[in-house]
Amino acid sequence: MSTSPRAAAALLVIGALVAGAVLGVAGDRAWMHIHRQQRAPRLDRLVEHLDRTLNLTPQQEGTVKEIVERRGVRVEAIAATMRPQMRQEIESTNAEIEKVLTPEQRLKFQTLSQRMHQRHRGILAAVPLPLVVH
Repeated sequence: MSTSPRAAAALLVIGALVAGAVLGVAGDRAWMHIHRQQRAPRLDRLVEHLDRTLNLTPQQEGTVKEIVERRGVRVEAIAATMRPQMRQEIESTNAEIEKVLTPEQRLKFQTLSQRMHQRHRGILAAVPLPLVVH
């Protein structure tokens, strides 16, 4: 199966767009994972920054801290519900890409995808990564 240069370029651009979106999500997830244990100090620093910048009263500082903690938990819950949908989209993207590849290309694609997944296993174990062309 021969692919025209125009089709190959289009596939590369589409792959780059998908990879960029996935890496953005993956990077955000990695950052959240790495900083999860530092959640309380991070929230405290945010409230301290707001206090210094806005000169909050003690009552305002307490209320702002409560708001940030409560909303932070909700944001994390929303992100957790989106992960399965993101995983499904990534898997569907990979399956769709595999359909246009030759058997030899498919094997290389799968190998590259596995290598990428292993590289990010500790951080992104729950999210299968599509091929990312370096």
